Amino acid sequence: MTAEPNARGPLAGITSIRVKLGLLVVASTVAVLVVAAIGRRAGVPTLVSGPVTIAAALGATRWLARGMVTPLQDMTRAASRMAGGQWSERIDVTSADEVGTLARSFNAMAEDLATQDEQRRALIATVSHELRTPLAAQRAVLENLADGVVAPDERTLGTALAQAERLSDLVNDLLDLSRIDGGAGRLALARVDVAQLLSACVAEAELRPRDVRHVVTVTPESLSVTADRARLTQVIVNLLDNADRHSPAGGVVRVDARVDGSDWVLDVRDEGPGIPPEQRHRIFQRFGSTDPTSGGSGLGLAIARWVVEMHGGRIDALDAESGAHLALQLPRTPVLPSPQPSQAPSADTPAPGAAAAPAVVAQAATGRHTPSSSPTQESTMSSAVAPTVPSVPPAAPRPDFWGRFWPERHCGPQVAILAAAAGVGIIGAVLLPLMNGVGLAVSLVMALGGSLAFVVGRVWRSPWALAVWALCLVAVSVFTLRAEPGLAVLGLVLATPLFMSAFTKARTIVGLLISGLAWVLAAIRGLPLLGRTLGRLSARRNLWAVLRAGALTVLGVIVFGALFASADAIVGSWAKALVPDWQWSELTLRAFLWTFITGLTLTACYVALNPPAADPDPDLALTPRPAKHRFEWLVPAGAVLVLFVVFLAAQASALFGGKEHVLRTTGLTYAEYARQGFGQLVVVTLLTTVVLALIRWFASEQTAADRSIKRGVVLTMTALSLLVVGSALHRLWLYQDAYGFTTARITAALAEGWLALVVILVGAAAAGWSWAWAARAALFSASALAVALPLVNLDARVVELNAARYEATGKVDVDYLSQLAPDGSAAIVANFPREMAACALTGTSTSTDDSWTSWNMGRERMARAQAQVGTPTGVCPTAYR
Repeated sequence: MTAEPNARGPLAGITSIRVKLGLLVVASTVAVLVVAAIGRRAGVPTLVSGPVTIAAALGATRWLARGMVTPLQDMTRAASRMAGGQWSERIDVTSADEVGTLARSFNAMAEDLATQDEQRRALIATVSHELRTPLAAQRAVLENLADGVVAPDERTLGTALAQAERLSDLVNDLLDLSRIDGGAGRLALARVDVAQLLSACVAEAELRPRDVRHVVTVTPESLSVTADRARLTQVIVNLLDNADRHSPAGGVVRVDARVDGSDWVLDVRDEGPGIPPEQRHRIFQRFGSTDPTSGGSGLGLAIARWVVEMHGGRIDALDAESGAHLALQLPRTPVLPSPQPSQAPSADTPAPGAAAAPAVVAQAATGRHTPSSSPTQESTMSSAVAPTVPSVPPAAPRPDFWGRFWPERHCGPQVAILAAAAGVGIIGAVLLPLMNGVGLAVSLVMALGGSLAFVVGRVWRSPWALAVWALCLVAVSVFTLRAEPGLAVLGLVLATPLFMSAFTKARTIVGLLISGLAWVLAAIRGLPLLGRTLGRLSARRNLWAVLRAGALTVLGVIVFGALFASADAIVGSWAKALVPDWQWSELTLRAFLWTFITGLTLTACYVALNPPAADPDPDLALTPRPAKHRFEWLVPAGAVLVLFVVFLAAQASALFGGKEHVLRTTGLTYAEYARQGFGQLVVVTLLTTVVLALIRWFASEQTAADRSIKRGVVLTMTALSLLVVGSALHRLWLYQDAYGFTTARITAALAEGWLALVVILVGAAAAGWSWAWAARAALFSASALAVALPLVNLDARVVELNAARYEATGKVDVDYLSQLAPDGSAAIVANFPREMAACALTGTSTSTDDSWTSWNMGRERMARAQAQVGTPTGVCPTAYR
């Protein structure tokens, strides 16, 4: 595993993680202060400057922190893969701090584990191969003896004995190998006559049927050294065996021993093909045989090096004119570490004063120490080869905070999406009018940004996604059709969870809320993907060359264009028509707009590309808990139904008794009675939905009677709550008829009607319908209602209702009519006298620029209406009564 080439951050050379964290805090603070100051001086609205300032701080932190936690993330993933046996994982060290040190240690550990695993596999393969041949031959001989095919003569028994000796030799090699792994071995030191030792080794070597002659030379002939005779014999026999096997027929193997200062040297030369220089470092490694067909296990020279180093010497492969030349250099009297004072004397340790040198524990070349408290050599070897308990593989690392519920399905750089979002930001920064209100450009930019997310998510096959997208398109069109799009903004806010649910496929209430929140959280969740994308861009071959060429081109056009425009009036007029007349503050504001719009588009695209798991896990979702006894839920629900009936009876008496009954009973006028309690009835409607949900939760459905009673109570409460909604709407209508119609009062009435729909949906869900569709339908209808009101021009409808009331009573609030302009301007001109219409339209600003980007149909109608009625001829009254 390697990190990205650009993962090495700007703080990689700092060796303290604490200093890095301090610099991150300072850099993010400075970024916030600088960007906020620039936005404040340019007059950027807080709605735009706030997110841009936060994005600047996150960007500075992200850039400086690049590479700081990459090794930790890589180590987490590598540890998970290594638990499955993938030992090739390595970490790219991107810092010099404590994290970088940890990464280097991890790489060293991974290297050791990989080497050990490779050796283990090689050992298994070698042992299997070496044991198979003699076992197969010995089995064949024994089967022939058992079946009587061959007689147990000297030749047959000799063959079986040779195979057993070969198995014994291999087992001895493996035991010695285990002692190497154990890190220590015992040496029984004694005085050894080198000439006698070599003669005995040569005699053992010549027992093998090989056409090789041995020449031994010892200088001086009386050379004697202190060594472990058995171990040294094992080394020399192994060297002679290798030399014999590689020597040609009739070849000569020369063995020379001589004194070299305080050391003695043993040279073994043969006349074989020799050892290539590039292979000499391998022959002393385990299984490091240069000739796989030679029949050796590849362990002999590794064991020989171990024995030589136990004696404090060294073994090397030297250059030779022909053949191979192996040389041993050992001290004549090894200096070995003394036993620990607390060590108990072993059985094979001679008593003080004995002729033989004491047996001591020598550390192996690996440098690892093995306690020397075992009493005998056999027990030491047994402990070294004892089977070890296999370790339990480490558990897979837990996913990070985001990975638990928001995994990234598309992790690769998304250059095309980044370019498209930046393009939408450029369009918005150039076209959006800054001082003349919303218009066509706002609708266009919002439609482009949302459409890009829709295309990235590829959800056009979903009917639900298409319905939500159509609703959002209608909502953004209101910014062009109406001058006062307040309700459209509310509709878009309500449609945000719906729009995100087209990607997350959320169906529950919690899932819809999380979907809406995901658009905000994507600004943080998507930072790694944005960093990878920018990294891919910066790694492109000609990117910086293209940027330099573009910057030089722009600079040349600006300089020479300004000179030519000032030198010629015609060129100056062309430049004025082509180049926007933007001041420095306006350029700053449009830069903020570009960042803001690009960020919004990118976050929406990220949710579309990598939607989170919004709906709760079904296994973790709460399930209904039916009450043990039916009366536990039925009695409270029945009490609420009785109160509904009492209230509706009172409403019926007021409805059929008329104004006189209300005045006589309450002392209130009919209008005052109609206004009283509307808010309480709205709360009653909301609480009814809660009661219905609780009935769904606690009412049992075990028997047919339980289901029938539950369905009957739900239907009854739903019907009674709809009657309460009707009563509230009737009261509000009476109040408006007495005091006039306003958009707020009509909106409140429509909101109460929407609550009636919610009651129906909750009642249907309580009776057994899907809660998912109830949540979606309730939120969709709320957003559709908020969008539909400006589309049907609610201001104009209120003007018409007030005009009808004016014709009937002669009363109208002129100040309120002026608040309904400009969207209601055409209705004011059509339904009221010219003087009254002129008063209502006076003071309403319709200033626009000549650009098509700020065109708005509501303001256009207002301008026409003002031109049609002109200005008032006298003083305008605030109201006609």
